[in-house]
Amino acid sequence: MQENIPEHQREQRIRTILEAIPDDLMLVDSAGNIREYKMGKSAHHLPMDRFLGTTLGELFAQGVAEQLQAAIQTVLDREPAQVIEFSLDGRDFEARIVAMEKDTALILFRDVTAERETERVKSEFIAAVSHELKTPLASILGFSELLLNDRYSHAELKEFLENIQYSSLRLKDMVNNLLDTSRLEAGRFSISPQPVDLQFTLAQTARSFAGVAKLSQIRFVWELDPLPIIEADPERIGQVVGNLLSNAFKFCPQQGTIWLRARSHGGVLLEVEDTGPGIPLEEQGQLFNRYSRTQSAISRGIAGTGLGLYISRAIVEAHHGRIWVESQEGQGAKFSVWLPVH
Repeated sequence: MQENIPEHQREQRIRTILEAIPDDLMLVDSAGNIREYKMGKSAHHLPMDRFLGTTLGELFAQGVAEQLQAAIQTVLDREPAQVIEFSLDGRDFEARIVAMEKDTALILFRDVTAERETERVKSEFIAAVSHELKTPLASILGFSELLLNDRYSHAELKEFLENIQYSSLRLKDMVNNLLDTSRLEAGRFSISPQPVDLQFTLAQTARSFAGVAKLSQIRFVWELDPLPIIEADPERIGQVVGNLLSNAFKFCPQQGTIWLRARSHGGVLLEVEDTGPGIPLEEQGQLFNRYSRTQSAISRGIAGTGLGLYISRAIVEAHHGRIWVESQEGQGAKFSVWLPVH
């Protein structure tokens, strides 16, 4: 029976439980004196060198110490556990305060910096996706309404349809990228390779950008050499090239030039090059990470989800190929994809 357990055994059980808790913890009395401290098992701890015999007011900034002290008084008055959050030395912490015996409270400290950063990235991503979806939808709706009017010439109607086609392709690419991200995270991402000459896929993808090139007043050049037959998923390779071209058109200024090249090079070498602003060297290493967006894109107000290059890398690596970027700030960028011949 619980009531028959000797006091020393009971204390040992409590200590064993506390030792198993992975968080930093303190036992603090009602006056704010720290009676015990145990370092947790996580990678990050409270950045302090001494605890025992010290008060909360000596260790924490005044505002944090007052919050902790108030929470201690609250739980010692038989109220439920209290949770507060605070920042310390550039990191975010969560403190959970519960009442113990003998006018003492237990405070569990947990570093939540990574969690808060994940929440921030998720929030920004949802906002970016919402914006990205609204733009092509507005274009499709707007030009569809114009098509219902009979007052436009054949050339104008053709331009409207080109806008609708490009916006529809943007929506398709965004949905595919979102689905592929989910598959990658779940370990269900796959390709369907087959013997294929990629010239048809590349030409078809390039033609889908002809309308936006005209509307953006950008010179779009295709240089597609005869290619060897390789084992590849043509739809997936088209998705990669579409992602690269979409990025190029976002950054290339009016009167600029975008090239799509394909040639045999011990396999198949694909290149998408533009005369845009280029990418700073310090940002190039992060380009293929999930949700990654360059500061230059953010500062220019260029929308994006940060998924296109992440998905493209996954597709290329699934083909046992390589994808990389060459760029100097102010001198455009060239993205290259190499696919082996099996």
